[in-house]
Amino acid sequence: MNELISEINKELHRCLDIWYPHTMDTRGGYHTAFDRDWQRIPYTTKGAVHQSRMVWTAAEVIRRRPEQREKLLPCLLHGTKFLRETMWDTKCGGFFWEVKEDGTLFEDNAVMKHAYGESFAIYGLANAYRITQDEADLNFARETFYWLDRHAHDNRHGGYCEAYYRDGRLMLESPKEHPEIVQGKVREPLGGKSMNSHIHLLEAFTVLYEVWPDEMLRSRLEELVRIVTDKIITWPGAMRQFFAADWSPAATYVSFGHDVETAYLLVEAAAALGRPNDEHLWNTAKSLVAHSLKYGWDKEHGGFYYDGATFAKPAVLSKFWWVQAEGLAALALMHNRFGSRDTDYYQHLVRQWEFIRDFIVDHEHGGWYSVTDADGSNPQGLSNLLNVQPAGLEKMHLWKASYHETRAMLNAVTLIEQSR
Repeated sequence: MNELISEINKELHRCLDIWYPHTMDTRGGYHTAFDRDWQRIPYTTKGAVHQSRMVWTAAEVIRRRPEQREKLLPCLLHGTKFLRETMWDTKCGGFFWEVKEDGTLFEDNAVMKHAYGESFAIYGLANAYRITQDEADLNFARETFYWLDRHAHDNRHGGYCEAYYRDGRLMLESPKEHPEIVQGKVREPLGGKSMNSHIHLLEAFTVLYEVWPDEMLRSRLEELVRIVTDKIITWPGAMRQFFAADWSPAATYVSFGHDVETAYLLVEAAAALGRPNDEHLWNTAKSLVAHSLKYGWDKEHGGFYYDGATFAKPAVLSKFWWVQAEGLAALALMHNRFGSRDTDYYQHLVRQWEFIRDFIVDHEHGGWYSVTDADGSNPQGLSNLLNVQPAGLEKMHLWKASYHETRAMLNAVTLIEQSR
């Protein structure tokens, strides 16, 4: 175990030394795109999700590793300033989904807001408040929660509507003048709901509740726990991805990465609600990991595949960086809680780390590749898959920040140390 902890810690600090302060933009916030050897490449937008993830990570590292405070605090304050002063909509409230690369705004009818983006703004700023103790950070997180609840909460069916115009009106179809607002950015049918947005609202409300134990917020967090366990997760431990407004599910593939990630987020939410030993939630979390190990685990090479049918072979065999990161944290959680009573979680944990170490980590230039083939060969960047130019082995992208791998390594080390 000591060697495993040492290896993960070494990689964690290697990543942090690359991310911060190298990715900071003097115009505000963080740059969006870097190539394999960390040279900046052209990009056109800065997104609320990406910027908030960079903020959350800086705050979380300071919280968990206080010796990093002197180095990371300026990076954290740089990010919170950009969120509050540039990405917050002073006219209508809420956070813009994206702004131009220099921080200027798009015209009104070319603006979208989305529950996914609002969730990460809450997540980042609430976590930042733990470090800065700046009331402005907490106030913006609270105001985002109120904005979201006012415009997007579904009082009839529960949960949140997801895509909106600038003024908070629900977006039911792609705007004819600016279809690019949603193309490539929104996967769920407009007017519907998604697993992805709701599990990230769950994690955002969890952190916000930990710093602001408001009763209304608690009721919404409890509602999200029920929605995830009763509507999204289905027997025998797999999550549906897309839903109509009334939570009628669509037939879609299972996302193994989201399933194992949600196992951790449910346990985290239970602890925030004062139920750290909630047997039902622990069993639900365990079922998500068990199903992913049965149908999404690569027995030959280690690591989790991307997605597949509930009871069939995986459909996409690629190994995405974020799926491997979330798998690492989930396996460490199961090992910490259940040991090897029915599954050798530690053996899987070691193999998961070995796949990351040997194939996802770029040992020449640092950072993690976005995706590889099942056997770890043919590393690629997200731009290759999204058909974004210039395609290549980029290390940062609008959808790839420091959040997944840093959180996973921090959590894995803590859980393994507790298990010794």
